[in-house]
Amino acid sequence: MHSTDLTPATFGPAGDRWLLKYVVDLPVSRWDAWIAVTTRDGLGAWFPARVLGEWTPGRELTFAFDDDDEPTYGEVVDVDSGRQLAFTWDTDSLRLSLEEYDAGTRLTFAASIGSRGRGARDGAGWHACLAALRESVGGYVEDADKDTGRLFALYAERFGPEASTERPPAPE
Repeated sequence: MHSTDLTPATFGPAGDRWLLKYVVDLPVSRWDAWIAVTTRDGLGAWFPARVLGEWTPGRELTFAFDDDDEPTYGEVVDVDSGRQLAFTWDTDSLRLSLEEYDAGTRLTFAASIGSRGRGARDGAGWHACLAALRESVGGYVEDADKDTGRLFALYAERFGPEASTERPPAPE
């Protein structure tokens, strides 16, 4: 078995889509967590693309990468300041919910994806991103939580071969 510090995602059908769901404890207040998931500097520490746009429902978002790839687009679906953020990114839907608890803030991160075959690949990618988020706010993270190759193997084992048909990009 592959060991990580963060609890691995759950994965299952959600209507005609597939849902990855994570619960990550962050050692900061809900407002500090909100800053980490909504501001340019905060997102820059963990989100896999630069997010351009305003967090206003109905507004378009642009997701830009450092390489020459064309940007992708999405839309803000819902914002409850300090508590919840929902938006689309290309064909995926993402929802982040923040809840205070004794030692900080509990983040529930859900990614709705269109293909079961992306489960292990996206599971590994979001796991590593959420580890980077936790680390960016002062939380402890194991090296295994940032190793996408190892995480892909973990999620392929957990979710099965049908969820492992789309592989992560090869390292350059």
